[in-house]
Amino acid sequence: MTLRMRYYGDPVLRRKAEPVETFDEDLKTLADAMVDTMRDESGIGLAGPQIGDSRRIFVMEIPADMDVDGSGARLNPELDGPMAVVNPEFVECSEEQDEVEEGCLSIPDVRGRVVRPVSVRMRFRTVEGEEREMELHGLAARCAQHETDHLDGVLFVDHLGSVKKMAIKGKLKKLKEKTLREGS
Repeated sequence: MTLRMRYYGDPVLRRKAEPVETFDEDLKTLADAMVDTMRDESGIGLAGPQIGDSRRIFVMEIPADMDVDGSGARLNPELDGPMAVVNPEFVECSEEQDEVEEGCLSIPDVRGRVVRPVSVRMRFRTVEGEEREMELHGLAARCAQHETDHLDGVLFVDHLGSVKKMAIKGKLKKLKEKTLREGS
């Protein structure tokens, strides 16, 4: 089952999401539908606010061929298939950072280079409520940071420099107008 996407200009994308307190079948069903939606939209991550749900949940799925270092070895071999992350928090971020072009399913046709830590240690819960901690590297770390930003009402465009923001201002204005006109 796929869910309706929310786009730039929808107020839900700017609200801080609420912690998940109930771990039940509804949460599992939501996570499954979010994975279906993410795949349908050809994304690698999707946060609750992007489908109009203001709870702290996101899903991600990093293709194995995009999760490799320079020698071709897997950076995050424990990531096999989609992963649902509930109530994430970063307990450690690497000092090493890189600048990589990002996009967002909620801001189609807009891309920009964002500086983020290359590795993070994330504490979270599974949809069953199990507490976990995981170290993520490369694209998986970037994706988790991007999706957690969504849960805090922050969009990747907020991280861009002023020159890039000016360059995309027109696209964002048109997208916001379309979103408001169509009701998201």
